[in-house]
Amino acid sequence: MGSGWRTLLACAVPALVITLSWLQLEEPARLGQALAIAALALVPALLPAGRARIAAAVAASLGAGWAIYGAQPWELLPFRDERVLGRSVATAAQGFTDFYRVLLPFEPHESVEMHSLVLTAIFGFTLAVALVARRHPLGAAAVAVGAAGWPATLLTGRPVLYGALALGAALWIPLVQRAGSIRGLAVGTAAAALVVSGAAWASSATTVARGAALEWESWELRGGSDRIADVSFAWDSNYDGIRFPAQKTVVFTVEGPERATYWRASTLNLFSDEHWFEHLLWLRRVDSGSMTRLSASALVPPSQRRNWNEPGSGKAGGPADLLEQKVEVRALVDDHLIAAGTPFAVDARGLGTVFQLSGNVLRAQTTVPAGTSYRVWSFVPDPTRAELAASPGRYPAAAARYLEVDGRVFPAFGAAGRDLLVDEFFADPSYESFRRYRPMYDVAERVTRQADTPYETVLALESWFRYRGGFRYDESPPRLRSSPLVGFVTRTKAGYCQQFAGAMAAMLRMLGIPSRVAVGFTSGRREDGRWVVTDHEAHAWVEVWFAGIGWIPFDPTPGRGTFAADYSFASESDDAVAALRRGELGGSGTGARQIGPRDPADRLVPDPSNPDRPPSLVGVALLVGSLWVLGVGLLKALLGRVRYLTRDPRRLASASRRELEGFLRDQGVALEPGATLQTLQSALRRELGVDARGFTAATARARYGPPAHAVESAAVARRELRRVLRRARRELSLPARARGFVSLRSLRKGHAV
Repeated sequence: MGSGWRTLLACAVPALVITLSWLQLEEPARLGQALAIAALALVPALLPAGRARIAAAVAASLGAGWAIYGAQPWELLPFRDERVLGRSVATAAQGFTDFYRVLLPFEPHESVEMHSLVLTAIFGFTLAVALVARRHPLGAAAVAVGAAGWPATLLTGRPVLYGALALGAALWIPLVQRAGSIRGLAVGTAAAALVVSGAAWASSATTVARGAALEWESWELRGGSDRIADVSFAWDSNYDGIRFPAQKTVVFTVEGPERATYWRASTLNLFSDEHWFEHLLWLRRVDSGSMTRLSASALVPPSQRRNWNEPGSGKAGGPADLLEQKVEVRALVDDHLIAAGTPFAVDARGLGTVFQLSGNVLRAQTTVPAGTSYRVWSFVPDPTRAELAASPGRYPAAAARYLEVDGRVFPAFGAAGRDLLVDEFFADPSYESFRRYRPMYDVAERVTRQADTPYETVLALESWFRYRGGFRYDESPPRLRSSPLVGFVTRTKAGYCQQFAGAMAAMLRMLGIPSRVAVGFTSGRREDGRWVVTDHEAHAWVEVWFAGIGWIPFDPTPGRGTFAADYSFASESDDAVAALRRGELGGSGTGARQIGPRDPADRLVPDPSNPDRPPSLVGVALLVGSLWVLGVGLLKALLGRVRYLTRDPRRLASASRRELEGFLRDQGVALEPGATLQTLQSALRRELGVDARGFTAATARARYGPPAHAVESAAVARRELRRVLRRARRELSLPARARGFVSLRSLRKGHAV
């Protein structure tokens, strides 16, 4: 095979992987156009290095510019038309400076600039691989890995799959460029397949998986203004993965509150098919241009409901203990109004039409423009631990919708015969698909077995997720084909806030405690008397309804957000968290009561020996390396045994000779192709001081002697070979033996004599 065609073969697989990787950003993907662009970039690989290849690369680049941007090739040449060239460069550069406006995957027909940028990336990376693969295959492999891996950092739909493809493409380049024969290529391909399979398994063995919360960075190739970047969010549940950009963007600021609180954008009330959805009811339209009290929902506790009906002394015409918030939108592209707690009133001036929805959610008729300010007054309950512990498990009829799982309302916490009713739910043949939740329910029952009240139950689950259940925070968890939340709880234990909040709220509903998922932002940082909130604070948490108190937030996600209050394991107070770990529910200045045993701290700290703990990066690297060593060794042993699968004594003798030759080559002994028996004997004595005359004589008789003695001589040759190899290995150091075990020199060429 000529060197040009060999290089083309080496670059073809990486080009295909790069193309498929970048096309995952589009829906529907224009595969034919992308493949044509990639094929154009491969043309220089056919030519030898020098002026011919450079000329081909320039011609291919001009052709690609014509195909992608619609500019004539001669217009892109320097000094031909500086306006066209300058516009092309400026619009391409603009693509890397505008962010967060296009959701992934995008539609190519609607986002022409994005599609053009994807094609540019495919062409540029493929051309780079084609230009360096012949002389620098390892450099080309590095380019292939980076090119195929970049899209995975933007959209984490199938990271393990595309990671494996990128690794395979990288291994393919040096394999094709360095293979000495078809057989060597086949053997190397098999070994590379073992490495890729091992790496993919190691990456997905301990980790779970609709669009990402923070969907993407937007690139506009045809110019734009120097305004602040916009950020949009999709608030329904998503288990595919998220990616926070390195550069933070301030999305809004809040003046008024002095203590840290979570800023809710919406609540996800409907749980169906293991996903949470924003299924809210329209309550009323809020008049614009006035400060208007909102309607009190059926779940507002009586103590707060009285405030709705009294004039009070607050600035919004309500009670004085309301939390006033002045929100200024900076870069948040959304029609939801940010608010804490339970909104009581809103100043809708400058917002246009605003609607009050169920779930304590406010929503404008159109997207709130950047620079808009509005005020919201909210009730933000701050109960003590003792008050929460005293809240009974009795719920009004309006709470039933917050006990619903896939259309079935679970019996309330503490209801008579509850266990029997739940067992009937799971045993009902008309709800066969409902049975998939049984493992999640069983885990919830086990974790909360010692809890006597709803509050103790909530704490037990929250602490299990945050501390003692062996869970870890992972923004790019591999997806499970089915049952993402059940698998997250029972198998993988790796995910981000969507998994943690979604799983905990679902488990609480099954245990009969009204719950929902809240989505929005953690408090952000306090700066000059206001809270500054960035896109990195986007979050999901759990809200639980307590009789007489209302909706209270809890956060099961390890390492994420904290509350200023001290009733939760997500408290910013270390003393409060320590008290909760000891099972103390009394709160400040009240008598403490223990949960279960006297010292429950033992069961609230994570178990270092937990088998569900994920492996470290070093462990994964060692595992992949071990798989490589084991795979090479097993492959060589298998090929060696295959040679002896014959009854022909002459072939058996030839197999013995080839085994000895392979051993010497793996030890770095230089041998000519098809080395004779005498050459092998001399090399063995010269390099290792081992006498192989018995083996040489027996092998010669088996191969060239009378047929009547060939069978016996072949058997003797094999025995002598084993003796020679034992003695030779004793002469080798342990590192030399290890190098020989993993060496591929014996597999590069055939050695028939």
